[in-house]
Parts: sequence; C-alpha cells; structure tokens
Amino acid sequence: MPNSVRERFIAKIRPFKQIEPVPKLSSVYTIFNEIWLDVRYSGITKGGYYWFFIDTYRINEWRGQRRFIECLICGDENVVIIVPDDVLLEWCSDLKPNRKGHWLLRVIPRDGELILRVTGKSPINLNDYINRYDFISQHIPRPIEARVVPSATAPPSEEVDNLILANQELQGASLHEKVIDILYQIGAWMGYTPRKTYKVRPDSPYEIDVVWLRNDLLDVAVEVQVSGNEAEAKDRLIHARRFGARKIIVVSASKSIPRLKSICRYEPDLKNWLEVWSFGKVYQMFLAGRQFFELFRPFERQEWTEEIREVL
Repeated sequence: MPNSVRERFIAKIRPFKQIEPVPKLSSVYTIFNEIWLDVRYSGITKGGYYWFFIDTYRINEWRGQRRFIECLICGDENVVIIVPDDVLLEWCSDLKPNRKGHWLLRVIPRDGELILRVTGKSPINLNDYINRYDFISQHIPRPIEARVVPSATAPPSEEVDNLILANQELQGASLHEKVIDILYQIGAWMGYTPRKTYKVRPDSPYEIDVVWLRNDLLDVAVEVQVSGNEAEAKDRLIHARRFGARKIIVVSASKSIPRLKSICRYEPDLKNWLEVWSFGKVYQMFLAGRQFFELFRPFERQEWTEEIREVL
C-alpha cells in the first residue's frame, strides 16, 4: 500500500515536471532542478493520528548542500503535507532525534484541520501546507481547495462528522441536513434534477431525504441515516423502489449499518438492490467532484473572445 500511494502521488507531479527516483535513496525523488522530494507515508493509527519518521542523517547531509521538500502523505495521495526544507528545520529546531536518528512527527486530524505536534513545541496548523504542489514547482497550479479529505481507513465517526459539520458551504445546521445537501449538489453536477424531502406521489405517506430525477422520473433515491428508526428508512426505500427508482441507497453512520443490513436482508424489494455508503466516501466524492467541475465547466463552455485565451 505505501508504495502504490507514493506512485499515485508522484503521478500527479509528472504531467508538470520530469521526476524520477534518486538511485540508492529509498522514497526520494528528484525533479532535476536541485530539489529533492523526501516522500513519507502514514496510514491513520488506532489513536486517530498520522505518524511520520524523518531521517535526520539524511537531513544533516542535505542541509546547506541542496534544497529538499518533505512530502507527508496522510492516508492516501489526496492529502499530502508539502513542507519546504527551511520550514521543516524551523519546526524541528532543538528537537532531539531518537536513538535511530529519527524525528517523530505526529499529525492529528481535528475539526476539519490537520495539526502537527512536535515534542516541546506549540501545536502547528498545517492547512496552509496541504496539497501545496506549487511549493514543488510554480508550473503546478495551487490547488483550488486545500481541505482535508477523510482517508478510506480513517475513523468513520467523529473525524468525518466534524469535517462535514465544519463545511460552511453546505446548507443545514445538522449532520443530517448537510449530508442531504452534499447529495443534492452531486446530483445537480451530474445533470439530474435533485429534490429534497421528496414525495413520489402527493398523497404518499413517505418523504424521501433526497432523490435525483431524470426527465421528471425518479431515478435515484437516497436516505440519510444519522440516527433514528432504521425500519422507517427501509420502508421509505421500499416505497421508492416500487414507484420506479432505478437505484436505492442509504448513506449511513457506521453505528446504523449493522441494524440496517439485518432488517433489509430479508426484504426481496431491497436486498439485491440496496447499497450502503459511508459519510466519508460521500464527502470524498463531493470534494473531488467540486474541484473537477470548477475546472471542467469552463473547459466545456463555448465562449467567443477577442484574443486566444490561456488557462495555465
């Protein structure tokens, strides 16, 4: 896993800069302008943080001899802390390495941010260093969004919930309302007509949290299950399926998934069609989709201009 994640990270740089591994130096890459990238990886630990070991033998050899950048991959290639050498040396000044010659850096997700904890130092907010590929090369555009994307292996409860609740671009005051708004916006991007609290018929006893319509016909029906009665969510989705929904989905908190599966397993209208998605996966889809469509819409749109336009 770490090697494949590193390669996907490097693949994001390669369209802009020539980049190759440095011979005989594990996880170190050169972009052929005297800058080396030291690429470190950490999955989320059981303690809910990322844990990085920085080799001070390398640091001391490079110090004053060449520029280098530490690239700390948090969970996957979508969240990378990119730290220039002078910043790293400032953060770790007076920090004593362990007996193996490593500085130990702990990165903690907290309330939609990443916080660096270095022994003997005040906490450091890392949001200004997330996905800053422009530090590597000015040919790489600064990201539209430097928001923390939940890792597929991240704790599914508080971390993801807090990220969603902290996002001021989403409508709603509760987690339930904000997740519904995520699904509403994704549906609109994809060309559907989305609706919230939708009744399949005016006299229907059920309101479905969010649906996507295609040519005014029900296509996708989604229930958002934060808490409450899982059996009611099941009944609403059965109702949607009977009235023609092509696909039915529950987006659920992890604590609701076991009961949802147990009560839907013996429902013939559901068990072969239902999918359960986590909040984290849906939020990842939202962040990636927004960044994509902010670039794609101008690319797709026809517009006459006096001079040839450049988008660099």
